[in-house]
Amino acid sequence: MRIGFFCPHSDPLAKLGEPDAGGQCVYEAKVATALAAQNHEVACYTRHFGDKSIQETFAEGADVYRLPMGPDGFLRKEDMGPHLAEFSRHVCTEHGSWLETAGVLHGHYWDGGVAALAISLAYGLPLVFTSHSLGALKQDSLPDNGLYHYDVRIPAERRVMAAADRIIALSSVEKQALTERYGVNPEKIRIVPGGVEVEQFNPQGSKSDNKAAIGMDADFMVFTIGRLDARKGFIELIDCMPAVVRAMDERGHSVCFMLPCGPETPSEEERELRRHLQEHAETLGVSRHIRWFHRLPDQQMHQTYAAADVFICPSLYEPFGLVLVEAMAAGTPVVATCHGGPMDIVSDGEDGYLVDPLNTEQMASRILDVLNASNEVRAAMGEKALAKARRRYAWPAVARQIAAVYEEVAGARS
Repeated sequence: MRIGFFCPHSDPLAKLGEPDAGGQCVYEAKVATALAAQNHEVACYTRHFGDKSIQETFAEGADVYRLPMGPDGFLRKEDMGPHLAEFSRHVCTEHGSWLETAGVLHGHYWDGGVAALAISLAYGLPLVFTSHSLGALKQDSLPDNGLYHYDVRIPAERRVMAAADRIIALSSVEKQALTERYGVNPEKIRIVPGGVEVEQFNPQGSKSDNKAAIGMDADFMVFTIGRLDARKGFIELIDCMPAVVRAMDERGHSVCFMLPCGPETPSEEERELRRHLQEHAETLGVSRHIRWFHRLPDQQMHQTYAAADVFICPSLYEPFGLVLVEAMAAGTPVVATCHGGPMDIVSDGEDGYLVDPLNTEQMASRILDVLNASNEVRAAMGEKALAKARRRYAWPAVARQIAAVYEEVAGARS
């Protein structure tokens, strides 16, 4: 089957550290690659900016096409609304013959959903939509300050959802939000989780061996990763550090937190948040317990996941939680936000814990529950995490579930 992915802001081949590069880009690339390996053909349509190539093949049967849209240079996803019609016109003009033989279109995020809807109407093709994040939920935790344009995004999401033949939710929490906040008929929602290249994260050697390999000399290591964004909860994580450091000091143990500080060439917004995080850590007296990093090369990132005694996902809201699956695939217990997709991923008390990141005391307590556990208990939690990652989140299994949704809507249209 020929499948069109629409992802204007989230280039599947974006490099970590680039603006708006993150888990959604990884998801799109991995799903497209796995679908191509299962004899499908995938064309991914995204926005062109900078010096990137107009077209790239990233797997046999999977290509990225970058099309003009709006002004030159980076364009925030929140500001794409007025330019999506232009993007759709370019897709039709330059790829119309391919689309005439396509079987299904898949819109990613609200901007991709809008573009895919326009093309589906133009060519009479079935439409599948994955939100990756919901404007109504984001608005709950981050009221509009003129940056997020919820007045454009949320109505657009509603129109796309009403028109879509099927909606893929990454979690049961997302499905509930789709039905309760957007009025989506639950019968057209299919839950398919995100995935991970499990074998890439397969832990080699002991925790101590991996700590030594990355130059970590603290007794215990706490790791988190993600783009530099206030929604990722890094300030809340810093808030809980003094309690963790004090408790570990009392037991005669040292602890180091590995935190991202954004790309080496940050945007103004990223630079300001970095400054705020580092000044806040200094004010709380925990700076010497933090190792800041920019972008970790893949091998070092995999080794860091495996070296960590606990991985933290402190997002104020996390639609799915790909980083959690990666950590679990490395055999590392997790402490994750209870807001969003992590509730489907983490079995509380077995392979990790769920917390409210705004509850500093609770988050510190759960981190300490992992660090203060015996080596045997902590290792058992990691083994359970790894087994779950292999069973539920390998990309071929995820792609087969998504392909089944495509076959369902294509069959209904025939």
